[in-house]
Amino acid sequence: MISKIKYQDFLWINIYKPSRKDIKYLEENFHFHPLVLKELKKPSVRAHVDHFEDYLYFVYHIPIYDPELRSSIPKEIDFIVTKNCLITATYEEIDILKNFFKKCQKDEEARAFYLKSGPGGVIVEIIKIAILFTLRELTHIAEKIRTVEREVFSENLSEEKKVKEISFIKRDILNFQLITRPHQKLLHSLFLEGSKFFGRKYRIYFSTIEAEEMKVIDTIQNFRDIIESLEITNANLVNVKINEVMKIITVLAFITFPLTFLSSLFGMNASYAPILGQKYDFWIISGAMIFLAFLMYRYFKRKKWI
Repeated sequence: MISKIKYQDFLWINIYKPSRKDIKYLEENFHFHPLVLKELKKPSVRAHVDHFEDYLYFVYHIPIYDPELRSSIPKEIDFIVTKNCLITATYEEIDILKNFFKKCQKDEEARAFYLKSGPGGVIVEIIKIAILFTLRELTHIAEKIRTVEREVFSENLSEEKKVKEISFIKRDILNFQLITRPHQKLLHSLFLEGSKFFGRKYRIYFSTIEAEEMKVIDTIQNFRDIIESLEITNANLVNVKINEVMKIITVLAFITFPLTFLSSLFGMNASYAPILGQKYDFWIISGAMIFLAFLMYRYFKRKKWI
């Protein structure tokens, strides 16, 4: 579906879910390379910038959190830019672009403010909005990290649950990085190519959004370092608990082993066995076993093994 905004000699065409009819319209009204039109038929796997003789084509992905998957997924905006025309194409509804387009479409002041500088200015504004949205999207990861940080030191949550929560956060961070990492090169390419295409005055604008994108890269890397540290901490705490349990089991084994030996010794079907058959033999043997167990307990206690 095609929507248009016209301001002076600048035309902004926004296409939602490009159809054959929409591609045909672009083919008839512009001289775009067939490969570019072909790429508009479906989402691209990677973000990239292509500079043709009289237009730019680039793909930008925005990470959006999916509560069902509990992870971020990419949503794509395709840009085709000529000297006086901007074409944006999306394959799913992206609220930030939809709202910005409607604002420029309905509000004359907004239209004059944002569209007066032509396609270069609109591109910069869209990417700035996308980066701000991406930084806000990072808040859900920050909140989950704070939650899991409390849970790691909590005794009320099972170890399985803790490991699962950490794994979900790590997957979300990894997917977020996979979406945003190409932006660094893309925006640098846009800084180089856009400055040539739109003029040197745009260098500062493209440089600014490149610096803003670095905030996203640095923040997600910090989150990755934090969750990996929490994972190591949780693993260390689990090891401490396992070692404590193993120590108790080992001490119990050493205490019960001689008692088992004594009970087996006196349980032998021998012709002659000391103590057995005497008066109070059961109490004598039981007392000896209890006394031996007490001595071993005191020994382990003195060595601070328990």
